[in-house]
Amino acid sequence: MIEHRYKPSVGATVQTALGPPEAAKEPWYDEYKFKYCMDQQFLAAVEGARTAAKSPFGAPFGEERIEYILKTGANWSGPIKDFRLVVDKGGPDNLVSFCGEDVKKIGDTQFEVKKTDFTPDGNLAILILKKLKEQ
Repeated sequence: MIEHRYKPSVGATVQTALGPPEAAKEPWYDEYKFKYCMDQQFLAAVEGARTAAKSPFGAPFGEERIEYILKTGANWSGPIKDFRLVVDKGGPDNLVSFCGEDVKKIGDTQFEVKKTDFTPDGNLAILILKKLKEQ
């Protein structure tokens, strides 16, 4: 049995570029939507936060990005018998987006993906938008 448990290194920006209406026209936008599987609910929450903050610029979030190579798991002697992933967004006001099937919310800030006989066909990319503290 092999179990991986760790606190990953995190890439970050002070404020997200998501939110302003013109962001959707930027070359990076579609890549972000695809890479982090951002759905309409996630994008609406970003826009709602920007509107509530009365910001003509980005939404009031800092950005944290986590990537993990899962695909090499497909090179093992067979599928991963019992795969379990827990993503914790850190705080109830934060937003999270990542690609995963059958994602279950298991707490105020935690989301779980469980698979049996799992053969990864891609890597993991997680986007966490952390609510900025009001000044």
